[in-house]
Amino acid sequence: MKSILFFCVAFFVITSSAISQLTSSDLDKIRLIVKEEIVKSEAKLKADITKLETGLKADIAKLETGLKADIAKSEKQLREYMDIRFNSIRNQLLLVVGFVSSLIVLIVVTIGIPQIIMAWRGKNERTQDRRIEELSREIEALKQQRIVQP
Repeated sequence: MKSILFFCVAFFVITSSAISQLTSSDLDKIRLIVKEEIVKSEAKLKADITKLETGLKADIAKLETGLKADIAKSEKQLREYMDIRFNSIRNQLLLVVGFVSSLIVLIVVTIGIPQIIMAWRGKNERTQDRRIEELSREIEALKQQRIVQP
């Protein structure tokens, strides 16, 4: 126990100089040291920040170039795909137009030809009807003449 007490007293004697008060010149020296350290750390931080900023700008420029290339490639692939799709749709549309045109021609032929034939026959029938009517009148006129002159 004596040894512990002796060591405690010895530590208090050694540390008694550390409990002293600071003078204004000591505070000025401390401020000067802190300011120098702050200036050094600020300069180091600014250098690190500019270095990182330069690196980030280079990385961003590289990524931007890569993205532009990827976008151009994607646009080219999209154009090729759309050209293929439009050609396919154009071919299908031409096929449908061809079918519709052939159906229209078929309908015109199936309806138009009989109508033309009927009109032609109707014309022949009208001429025959006129001819029959003329002959009927002639027969009547001859009958009238015969009845009047036996």
